[in-house]
Amino acid sequence: MTASFSEKIYYQYLYIAVLSIMIIKWEQIHQTPILGREGVDSSLKKTLAIGLTAALIGISSIIPLTGGEHVYAEASAVGTASTVLSQGMSGSSVGSLQSNLKILGYFTYPNNTAYFGSITAQAVRDFQQAYSLPVTGSVDTATQTSISHALVKKQIVADASNYMRVPYVWGGATPDGFDCSGFISFMFNKFGVTFNRTSSSDMAVMGTSVARAGLQPGDWVFFALNDPGVISHVGIYIGNGEFISATRSMGIYIQKLDNSYWGPKYMGARRFY
Repeated sequence: MTASFSEKIYYQYLYIAVLSIMIIKWEQIHQTPILGREGVDSSLKKTLAIGLTAALIGISSIIPLTGGEHVYAEASAVGTASTVLSQGMSGSSVGSLQSNLKILGYFTYPNNTAYFGSITAQAVRDFQQAYSLPVTGSVDTATQTSISHALVKKQIVADASNYMRVPYVWGGATPDGFDCSGFISFMFNKFGVTFNRTSSSDMAVMGTSVARAGLQPGDWVFFALNDPGVISHVGIYIGNGEFISATRSMGIYIQKLDNSYWGPKYMGARRFY
């Protein structure tokens, strides 16, 4: 992030003030003027250091606030993906977090500030609640992983519609033709989420169970199409109460979860990856 004009002034004054104080301390210890007998006298240098410090404090008070999110320079960047990000931190890792949460629709502030303020903390809490994580407002490894996985699944959902109307082929797992589990296997593997091709009933025990009210894009939704209570179909939830799957009648197609055909046959959902 590029520092603002006031930030640049702030750090320039900081450098000069610290340098002046260091000169004074050196001269006090060694009783030798750094600038020599013809240099600036001690009282003037002390006055300069005090004046610069006062200016530093004044400038720091006017660095702009933007909707509760301070803007900070990159010098305070925080660490790696294993670092717990929390309120009050700043730097490129926080900027990346804000960008990712914006893509997922949780960070709605117009600009990324790279500062972890109250707006960012609320976005994190909203994400954690949506993905059944401990709602702390801080970003630990589990939250970072969930955000990363959610971004991949958002890509999967976006790309899935490119295969609309590809015909149904029993056992198919290529763009020439898909069955329901073959389509999901193809889409997830395409984006680096690998698992062995299997049946919808086997997929129904993979990952973790998700309540219908907690569905998120990329979750798997299951249906009993043939025998009541026996899972025989799976699709990818895409949001807004809709899912995409390979159907015998229309090939790859988007349907409403609660329509008159699919609603009564719904058997639950799983979150894999």
